[in-house]
Amino acid sequence: MKILFLILLISAAGVCIPTPNEESQNSQNNERWFFWAVDWHPNKDQFIVGGSNDSFLKLFSSNDYQQLKKYPYKGTITKTKWHPTQNKVAISVQDGKSKQAILNLDTDERIVFNTITNEGARAIGWNRSGELLAIGDYNGFLTIFDEAGNELKKVNTSQKSIIGLDWHPNENLIVAVGEDVILYHYETDSLKRIVDRNEEVEVLMLSAAWHPGGKFFVTGDYGIPENNYPPLLQYWSYDGEKLKAINVNKAEIRNIAWSSDGELLATASDKLRLWNKEGKLIAEQATKNLLWGIAWNNDGSTVVATDVEKKIIVWDRDLNRLKELQY
Repeated sequence: MKILFLILLISAAGVCIPTPNEESQNSQNNERWFFWAVDWHPNKDQFIVGGSNDSFLKLFSSNDYQQLKKYPYKGTITKTKWHPTQNKVAISVQDGKSKQAILNLDTDERIVFNTITNEGARAIGWNRSGELLAIGDYNGFLTIFDEAGNELKKVNTSQKSIIGLDWHPNENLIVAVGEDVILYHYETDSLKRIVDRNEEVEVLMLSAAWHPGGKFFVTGDYGIPENNYPPLLQYWSYDGEKLKAINVNKAEIRNIAWSSDGELLATASDKLRLWNKEGKLIAEQATKNLLWGIAWNNDGSTVVATDVEKKIIVWDRDLNRLKELQY
């Protein structure tokens, strides 16, 4: 089981284990890259994405979805998160070519986090006010910084890696996922570890998102289908009690995001799927390729996703496809 977890962790860290179809594609194109991350600006309604080996952070317009600007950034950009009120973005990267950073888009200045392990990170996020930034790294540490880049706390979660995290909408409470679920409260410095499934089977969890109301959170995982552990979308109470486990996805659930009104959860997997607060599937749309990054615009009317073949796809709330761009 430890070997299975290692294989899944390598895949989540950017070394994709190819399917037969991917192998045939790779024979025609020796270098593949894909968009890992997408996040919609909370005020200006612009969004940014990063490519796994593209070496650029890219800014796109929400009006016509065309590229506005690109910033040189070596390495694999695994996550991008806009500050809740300011025109700056937090960036997580892996492979040691660049460091995690905050980029101010008004001045192009960067605050670089040199204390994060060279293996890098994928989990990153601001608290509700934007005064605190959390980074979960590939060695299982959760590090909290202030806006100026000063390290405030470093917490060993006793996981092999933290893959996803999200701050509670009203409290300085973080849900972080790797092989387990971690609930960490910044003020009390208290940590709760929740083992999913069982201790012997380490199914890698990839994504986590608090509901905007703050009463529960949701996680998405990788699954181990060959061992009869399918990818699960799971609903959890505020205290970490499992409320519901949903077995519908045919591939890993890379990223998840709630609409601002809390009515719809979007999940990126083998299809784009929309769920309600109770975990009922509301709508789904098939895509040619596996989806990777996902985000809503500010009013929850539009959802954007990225895939493994350099595409940005935009849908409305009813999952009518509005735009598909190839980069």
